[in-house]
Amino acid sequence: MKVPSNLLSDIIRHYQAKLTVLYPEHESRQMLYWLVEDFFGFTPQHLALNSDLRLSESELLKVHFAIKDLLKYKPLQYITGKAWFYGRIFQVNPHVLIPRQETELLVSKALEFLNHRPEKRVLDMGTGSGCIAISLALECEGSKVMAIEKYLPALELAQSNAAALQAAVEFVQGDLMAVNQKLLTHEFDLIVSNPPYVTESDKKLMRNNVIDWEPEHALFVPDDEPLLFYKPLATLARLHLAKGGMLIVEINERFAEPVKQLLIEQGFSNIRLSMDIHDKARLVSAQL
Repeated sequence: MKVPSNLLSDIIRHYQAKLTVLYPEHESRQMLYWLVEDFFGFTPQHLALNSDLRLSESELLKVHFAIKDLLKYKPLQYITGKAWFYGRIFQVNPHVLIPRQETELLVSKALEFLNHRPEKRVLDMGTGSGCIAISLALECEGSKVMAIEKYLPALELAQSNAAALQAAVEFVQGDLMAVNQKLLTHEFDLIVSNPPYVTESDKKLMRNNVIDWEPEHALFVPDDEPLLFYKPLATLARLHLAKGGMLIVEINERFAEPVKQLLIEQGFSNIRLSMDIHDKARLVSAQL
């Protein structure tokens, strides 16, 4: 992938042509701008005003190896180690899912509910990078947030994110499928979760940058058990939600109605479906 010169404008054009083999033109350009800004601090506006910017040999190699990774479908966020979520930058790595813009809806709905509660005790089950728990802790004054994660590397990353963003979150290692009742010693006003919900058969519809790189345990459920994690979440919520407390879960749009029916059968009320920015069913909320 020999570049025509060390002019940054030439480098961007050269590598964009390489990336458009796998990615749309606009996405390729945006990825390159993000890399250049993250690696060297040059914003797109700065590039537009300084056409004579050049990279050193070592800087060029850094871009070169990043492009090689992108051509292997490695997500840009794993290359930079950073992802934006709810207006903040979170550290990410292949041990955790990359935070999605669609999941910001869960935080917004949670905040709407918490703003009307005198107490704001929150549990985030399966926290991953910690993006939901940390965002709620920082956005909701007076909140007390606990986050549980089964996998130690993910838990350690979430703790690192909380420290970097100065968020007061209590992190605990635990498994939703076998939550020790002694682990949860009080009631919560809100329980939130973005559990695995993509069925194995849906893999064929997904891009390689997801199925080749993001952690399978955080994504997929068996075809014959699409609600695998919602049943224990409902049980957990029935045991540990305060009166009038709310459960909010992200869902697979194909199973919105079965999730709602499950919650009805478990005795929940005020069950609501929320649509995301793409007008797809994204969240189900319910109260006790």
